[in-house]
Amino acid sequence: MGRCVTQPETDPAPPARVPGLAALGRLVARSLGIDVSTLEASLQPVTLDELPDVTEFRRTHLSLSDAWDDPGYLQWRYRLGRDQGGFGELWRVRSQGRLLAILGLEQMEIMLQGEVTQGAQVMDLLVHPDAQESGLGVWINQALLARQAFTLAVGANQNSAGIVRRLFLPLAPRLTLTHLLDLRPFVERRWPRLARLPLATRLANVGLACWRWTLLRQGDRNIALHTVTRLDSLPAEGGHGPNTVQRRHSADYLQRRLFNNPRRALSVRLASRGEAVIGLIAWAVEHDDLGRPELHIVHWQHDQPDTFIALLQDAVRQANALRCTCVRVLLQDQATQDAALRVGFLHARHDPGRPCGVQASDADLAQRLARATWSLTDLTDDSDGY
Repeated sequence: MGRCVTQPETDPAPPARVPGLAALGRLVARSLGIDVSTLEASLQPVTLDELPDVTEFRRTHLSLSDAWDDPGYLQWRYRLGRDQGGFGELWRVRSQGRLLAILGLEQMEIMLQGEVTQGAQVMDLLVHPDAQESGLGVWINQALLARQAFTLAVGANQNSAGIVRRLFLPLAPRLTLTHLLDLRPFVERRWPRLARLPLATRLANVGLACWRWTLLRQGDRNIALHTVTRLDSLPAEGGHGPNTVQRRHSADYLQRRLFNNPRRALSVRLASRGEAVIGLIAWAVEHDDLGRPELHIVHWQHDQPDTFIALLQDAVRQANALRCTCVRVLLQDQATQDAALRVGFLHARHDPGRPCGVQASDADLAQRLARATWSLTDLTDDSDGY
């Protein structure tokens, strides 16, 4: 697997041309058969009283499983008119009493070149099929984008990816890297005839284990890792370059985000050198389409590349102990991808990555953010537990 340069060296290309907010609002309102003032007035934060409508809307159009506790999940994720709880607002558009669209907005704080900026990330976009050709999804994004200093978007499905490409300046995509622990699922998918020779697969797994043992012996042996169930201290972020965007997380945010998610049980490990906490990694055990366990890395923080390597090595050890078939992680910047390759992770073949984009009300800020290096984790993805 060759080196994959992900950070553009020139100014990001502008997003595809779309009408401005006012012009698009008129087009959307006309398509929906309402006037512009009604459309604008209908864009409101969802309240707790509206939760049954929203959960039914999502159940109908997202094909959620019966085991999914959507009311509990949405109350954990959004404020819903309450003073406490949630990480942001869930906005909705109604017409004649019917929900037509929802879009989540989570507040976020970043630091670039020593400057702290408040913004938001968009998530959980869902538009009623009857309104998908009206431009409503683009309009609701534009309307909320205009209220923020900057907005981050990560495409999680085909529809949201299309809006990211239309409205936002492109960032480097998040690419899937995989560390194989058991070759059988891989061989079954790629070479089903070879999979009928179990001895060959066993011998290959022995070779893979020896290679993994060699890789895991490398690295800083002064770094210790241990499991935690609460975060009393956070590792200092640093060592990631002068033009790197750092997302700033409070201990309270990470405590609620990592430990209280009702739909995704996470394990959290802290890395320390002596008395100093220098890194954090969070992961979940999930299953492929045949029920085989995989370890998915969800979040990490580290002070320098060697710490990140130690975190990845620890995830591989944990996955091996849990008899997972592989470890998967989505990485965006070149430095973390290079570190993962050193630990035996491989790029997925023909992976276009998950698109990411940024936009800002100030054009200069938008260009600065788009030219910067981002290293987003799955905390920016709205696929918790799906």
